[in-house]
Amino acid sequence: MHSVAGLLSIADRRAPGPSPTFDRPHILLAFLTIGHSGKIGRQSLASQSGLGEGAIRTILKKLREEGYADASASGCHLTEGGKRVYASLSRKLSPMASLTGTKLTVGESQTALAVRGRASDVRSGIEQRDAAIKAGASGATTYTIQGGRFTIPGGSSNCERDFPTNPWSTLRKELSPSEGDAVVLCGSGDRMSAKVGALAAAISLL
Repeated sequence: MHSVAGLLSIADRRAPGPSPTFDRPHILLAFLTIGHSGKIGRQSLASQSGLGEGAIRTILKKLREEGYADASASGCHLTEGGKRVYASLSRKLSPMASLTGTKLTVGESQTALAVRGRASDVRSGIEQRDAAIKAGASGATTYTIQGGRFTIPGGSSNCERDFPTNPWSTLRKELSPSEGDAVVLCGSGDRMSAKVGALAAAISLL
């Protein structure tokens, strides 16, 4: 049975030899990129995911072996089972939004992502920050939507009032956050690390 958990566990099954250069968030990024594109060539997938072609080759091999994706002369695409998992992820995760140099988190390049209905699973946000840093990002800040407002667990109950800044409107427009969502904002020195870090933080809430 194909599932989100099954997809992510692909990264945990290590083959003998050198350690791979990817982990769960890289698997997720590659998978989401394929799903969003419908069909994509390996070189384009490597470029869009920020992974080397060697890593992409291995990820695609694993996705094919587990029945999540397939490939033809015209490119990579999701199987029917993969499409069901992609639909499930699309209900759980918002599209990613890119920001630059805001004061809402650390790092010049920033990526935001809403995890639907997971506000109650956020404790202090440290777990999401640590997951992002482990994935190579500079850090992350996790907000929750409570009473229609951006809040910080254990901190501000109305971030837009307490920290007035333009990016809040961007987050509302790009993520369409709803009551009970968690919003992860991850920062790094480069855009790709921020994306991978945001997905790593999101995975800790799935």
